[in-house]
Amino acid sequence: MSNLDNYEHYKFLTVEDLISIIKKKDLEIKKISESRDMYYEYNKFHIGEISRLDKIIGEYRKKYNS
Repeated sequence: MSNLDNYEHYKFLTVEDLISIIKKKDLEIKKISESRDMYYEYNKFHIGEISRLDKIIGEYRKKYNS
């Protein structure tokens, strides 16, 4: 059984059906891409905040432990 056998059922769909499937998949890809971008920005923000707070903590430790 070849990998193409999994797609034999597409031969029975109309052009409109195929276009509809492609449009739905395009929307899914766009949503995933937007989610990925949002997740990246969210993580970037938090990494920045952690770095900023870590610097402040380091300054306090130097100031009060010396």
